[in-house]
Amino acid sequence: MGNASQYLVQLLPELIVTVGACVALFVGLTRGSAGRDRTAAVSLAALLLALLAALLIKPDPAASPPGLLLTSLVYYVRLITLAIGVLILLVNWHVPTQREQGEFFAMVLFSVVGILFTASANDLVVLFFAIELGSVPTYVLIGLSREDRRASEASVKYFFLGAMAAALMVYGFSFLYGAAGTTALQSGHAGALVSLFAADPVPSFAMIGLLLAVCGLLFKVAAVPFHVYAPDVYEGAASPITGLLGFLPKLAGFVALVKVLSACGWAMPVWLQWMLWIVAALTMTVGNVLALRQDNVKRTLAYSSIAHTGYMLIAILVGPMAGEGPMRDGVAAMLFYIAIYGMMNLGAFAVLAALSVRGEAAEEFSDLAGLSRRHPGAAVALAVCAFSLMGFPPTAGFLGKVYVFSSAFSLGDGDPFRMPLIVLAVIGVINSAIAAVYYLRIAGTCYLRDPLVETQPAAGQPLRVGVALCSLAMLVLFVWPKPVVEQAKLASDDLQIPAAAAAPAPEVAAAGQPD
Repeated sequence: MGNASQYLVQLLPELIVTVGACVALFVGLTRGSAGRDRTAAVSLAALLLALLAALLIKPDPAASPPGLLLTSLVYYVRLITLAIGVLILLVNWHVPTQREQGEFFAMVLFSVVGILFTASANDLVVLFFAIELGSVPTYVLIGLSREDRRASEASVKYFFLGAMAAALMVYGFSFLYGAAGTTALQSGHAGALVSLFAADPVPSFAMIGLLLAVCGLLFKVAAVPFHVYAPDVYEGAASPITGLLGFLPKLAGFVALVKVLSACGWAMPVWLQWMLWIVAALTMTVGNVLALRQDNVKRTLAYSSIAHTGYMLIAILVGPMAGEGPMRDGVAAMLFYIAIYGMMNLGAFAVLAALSVRGEAAEEFSDLAGLSRRHPGAAVALAVCAFSLMGFPPTAGFLGKVYVFSSAFSLGDGDPFRMPLIVLAVIGVINSAIAAVYYLRIAGTCYLRDPLVETQPAAGQPLRVGVALCSLAMLVLFVWPKPVVEQAKLASDDLQIPAAAAAPAPEVAAAGQPD
């Protein structure tokens, strides 16, 4: 009984969001319109209460329930997911019809729960179900977000491609299980997978499993060549939902990626390092080059999202370094960057949702022409988010790129992958310069062009509050990034594998050898 109560306390943020999702679903089923209108408020209250609980309850690894491991990574992911979840809820407040409010906000909360459990999963089976719990509701949200053929098409396309990626991932997990003889990721600081990847040679089943698992997770983060769905899905969904898609699935993918690589002791085979190097270089280059060719702002930001995945993959290749800050620790840099990216990307899409052109949300560059003269507040917010995405001071996006690119220079002179990472960082800087063209185009369209169409303010006060908070956060976190940086560093420290723990165990290492 004591253990059960301890588990409940440790999982209180997840339980609050889960209960909130169920309550929102039932409130949305009430017959009266007054009851249904409270669904968004119930969901917001659940997220705020869960955020308070996450702040007060420090994860205790010793009190972790079976299948989970509660560490500083869980604490960090809880805080950024719930905080940005509040912003997501504000900018989506107006999206669902009254009839669909219960289902819509319940799906948002269930997706948040999936991300929270992704961070705490310590078992391949739990990790798979957590990732899918974060992903499956987004398929529904795209279809619910607007009554449009494009939304239905995007939802179906995203579902089938997501199912393929899930199949790849779970197939890879099955190989890792077969090689290690257990689904546990870590036991204390190490586990069977650490011994497998410390062996020489690494068992064939383990190599195949890691390759398939990484490919499945690369789909979640929209990396090349698994990126083709992103532009169509982003364009088809309502703008606030597109902002959600740019953060929650990407966060789940990167957190799962660092957990799998951590379970393997960060002993990435040379072929995997080069594969991720090529994927990172192609992802940032393809994303930025194709973004230059777009006339639709949502598609431009979709390709921008792909490019940002490439930047974060640089940090994944660097890996964690105990006791170092984000300028030398790749995982800490990635964790900081993805939090910043979630807010600036959401803010840009929220501004589009806040503008109406001929009864539809703004999407084209022509819709933004002369925006500063008609809606100066929206123009300022969009410019701040665009400059942050570009990595221009004084915005937090500048710090994020500095941390990611500088981490690539932190490997020691004796590391054989030091020079390739430096080259990759240079490619990243060049791509940031290319990206400046279309980000400046977004800001320039708002301030330098004459209005071409009549734009009207759309939605209500919650959306405007969400836009203001997203853009303000970019300025505040540039001046005062310390709280986020320190938590990202602590989260990365928990991903270290002591050298002694990584020593190969012959009987385990041989378990994955084919007959």
